[in-house]
Amino acid sequence: MKKYTPYIFPLVVLSVVFLLVFRWYSMRTQRMDENLFAEGVEIENLSEDEMAKSISGVGDYKSVDLSSTDVNVSGVVRYELKDDRVRFSVMANLPESENEYRVWLKEVDGNNMREVFTLVSGKGGYIGSASLPSELLPFEIIVSQKSSADAAKETNVLRGTLEAQDSVEMELE
Repeated sequence: MKKYTPYIFPLVVLSVVFLLVFRWYSMRTQRMDENLFAEGVEIENLSEDEMAKSISGVGDYKSVDLSSTDVNVSGVVRYELKDDRVRFSVMANLPESENEYRVWLKEVDGNNMREVFTLVSGKGGYIGSASLPSELLPFEIIVSQKSSADAAKETNVLRGTLEAQDSVEMELE
């Protein structure tokens, strides 16, 4: 027994360290799965060429109308699923304002939100575009002038949802 005693304490310490590392890793991956709109999710803006294609309808784009309580406000999201990414453009007819119009993404079954881009005034109204991983589908698109997520949920100008079923149909076509 005396010859095994010096090995018992290091084995106990190693097993505790192993359990702590395992617990840390499992909680980390669980948190990342729960919050798909976390800071680690890569959202990139589309190039001018890609944005022009989505606006003009060149390619296999689908569209979703954005709803509003104001009859003078309208908007549409044109999107496509390509290379495991969702490329989308938001086009909206909004009243001129000194405040910026911001586009937010919100989890459909959750409360997590993330600002994606700011709409820019153009010839046909306000426009903006981005690309993000398709695993985030479904998500809700919210256009608001508020700079915080909580305020944007409550006072939004336009709202629409990109559904996951649409992406499955697009892959099958």
